[in-house]
Amino acid sequence: MSRLVAVLRTVLSLISVALVGLAWLVLALPLRLVVVPGSWLFPRYRPRLISLYVKALSWATFTLLRVGGGRFRRKGVLPTGSPIYVVANHQAILDTMQTALLGQPYVPAFVTRYRYARFIPQVSVCIRLLGGPLVDLDARKSPGGSIDGLRRAARELTHALLIYPEGHRTKTGEVGRFRVAGFEAMLRERRLPVYVIINDGLWRAPRLADGVLRVHLMDGWSEVVGRYDPPEDDAELPAFIQHLRDVIVERLAAHRSRSES
Repeated sequence: MSRLVAVLRTVLSLISVALVGLAWLVLALPLRLVVVPGSWLFPRYRPRLISLYVKALSWATFTLLRVGGGRFRRKGVLPTGSPIYVVANHQAILDTMQTALLGQPYVPAFVTRYRYARFIPQVSVCIRLLGGPLVDLDARKSPGGSIDGLRRAARELTHALLIYPEGHRTKTGEVGRFRVAGFEAMLRERRLPVYVIINDGLWRAPRLADGVLRVHLMDGWSEVVGRYDPPEDDAELPAFIQHLRDVIVERLAAHRSRSES
């Protein structure tokens, strides 16, 4: 019986991922024919257009992954109608889609690496239209410097900006060390309210490709926590950022304790 269940899970997993791929192909049409030209012809409506599209793409992805046994839950609302920073731990690519569905009314832009802004179907176009800053962990590869780009993004921000201070996806599900220089530079440039999102349950499949045969292991959970107002004294910013990390660690542990009880 256990062997039969394993085979069934594998088959459903393959089907669900194939359906996601098909949905992405279909949804490429409105992106290219409506969202992209509409964003350039009517820049005032770009945030709304790209937000509607990313939400639709995210909703379709999660709905179809449920066919393979995936579970995805979200709690809270991320108020993106005015400028805010969003800080989250990072376990998988799908974390960003969870955040997209939590944002109201707009999907947050997010800090990402240069390499993701080119040649990735749908994703690269959405990254560019959302307008988040592009960085690289190797500053020599970042034209103008990553820190300068983050400062500029802070100055020009009109809605919400998502930051993963760990700098990369965790391989264990635990919260990694925060790279604080970039976020601290943004806070120095512009004091904005900070909201925290705790993510869990997707670290076993950090990329969608990792879950092709094991969608049933995806048990995504995301919760909005906030708001946190940064201190006015620059000297207190490192402690403030550390406090945000402590909040994520504590809330993550509390969530796992509830899930196990």
